[in-house]
Amino acid sequence: MKLTEILSSIIPFNLKAASKNATSNPLPNFGGIIGGRPIYPNLDYQKFVQDYTLNSEVFSVVKRISKTVSTVPFYVYKIKNKKELNRYKATMSNVESLKDVAKAELIRIKAVDEIADSPLNRLLESPNEYQSFSEFLENVIGYKLITGNSYIWANRLSNGKVSELVTLPPQWIAIISDGTINGVEGYQFTLVGWDKLAKEDVIHLKYFNPLFNTNAQQLYGLSPLQAAYRTIQRSNDAKDTSVGMLQNQGPKGILFADESNDFGPEQAGKLKEDFYNQYGTKGRIAKNAGNILIAGAKLGWVNMGMSPVDLQILESEKITLRELCNVYGVNSALFNDPDNKTYNNMKEAKKEMLTQVILPELVLLRDAFNRFFATEMGKDYYIDFDITVFPELQEDMKELSAILSQSWWITPNEKRAAMRYDTVHDQTMDEIYIPAGYLPIAEITMLQDPTNAQQQGDYNIPPVK
Repeated sequence: MKLTEILSSIIPFNLKAASKNATSNPLPNFGGIIGGRPIYPNLDYQKFVQDYTLNSEVFSVVKRISKTVSTVPFYVYKIKNKKELNRYKATMSNVESLKDVAKAELIRIKAVDEIADSPLNRLLESPNEYQSFSEFLENVIGYKLITGNSYIWANRLSNGKVSELVTLPPQWIAIISDGTINGVEGYQFTLVGWDKLAKEDVIHLKYFNPLFNTNAQQLYGLSPLQAAYRTIQRSNDAKDTSVGMLQNQGPKGILFADESNDFGPEQAGKLKEDFYNQYGTKGRIAKNAGNILIAGAKLGWVNMGMSPVDLQILESEKITLRELCNVYGVNSALFNDPDNKTYNNMKEAKKEMLTQVILPELVLLRDAFNRFFATEMGKDYYIDFDITVFPELQEDMKELSAILSQSWWITPNEKRAAMRYDTVHDQTMDEIYIPAGYLPIAEITMLQDPTNAQQQGDYNIPPVK
């Protein structure tokens, strides 16, 4: 049976698919999706936000990642070599270590030139009147880590120019489908009942979502916290149990009188009343904790519950932390894991987080910015981040410096640019120098005389362009 027959047997195609100009491929026009109306997510994003605000492990992991990303500056560049730019993007998208980042800088200086000032520079420096770029970036990445989605709304002036960038809370955003599988007609901010936001004014960042159905759930990103649902629930139950035990001054049990005592219901009731008067709670804080209770009879105690030690609550919290770290791709050593906390582990964990978590998030955000602002600034301009600000990269930048010092075919200004230093406005700084006395290459006559070059020695000089 053909795919078209299978899909047709499930649900008819919509009008768009049935039109004369419709594509022969059934997937883009799957008829279960109704265009022009909001599609609400099946996942409870409010629950994910609650997990972040009430669960310390979730808060710690999300906060660490989003805060780290927020420290990275973005710059605007003018493209001078598209081939080298593609090489640079490919290199940065497949980084395995920070040394790869350092080497990618050599490619970047051939691809782009930094623009010191432009309307886009000023927009990135101050996205809106309420936030700095770092605060804005923390919101963007934080929402994405929590809900799997992040929405950036571009507020435009009457002339169509973007005046500010604003993050919208994903738990209050509904996507308006255009009736196709992955097509978006617009967005709706349901909290305040805004009219439809044009798709051209919204940057939607999301994680991959395999929840494909005719209700267009694939239009939304899948929250990492959905994958960690059971882990978080177990953690919350353990915390509630621990708090309950603290409020009750320990596990539940039976207080009984020795058989030799005349201890009837009246005496038991009086003892119970005295006990709660002395040890009862007020405002969820135990009164007279640690004081002595004086009873008129010989008493015994039978434990009817398990202690926090017996329940392994602390061990459960460690497991929760490690499972959350696995979900987000970070090392638990960064979060005071007592079984994984050494100096070397911390050092390597920081580097691993930069290459495996921070860098991929930055690459996706960079590409989204460049797609969105292509109409604003033209295809000859490029937005990129500078990951060399991290101290963990400095050791690898030293290696880059050693490589640059031996790369005589690169001008001094290009070497400075690769190390993120300002270029020097001097013609001699844009000359290529060779090791033979470090003279300008234009003054070396041996390049014009192959015979003389052989007499002077084989320098393996590449062709001069």
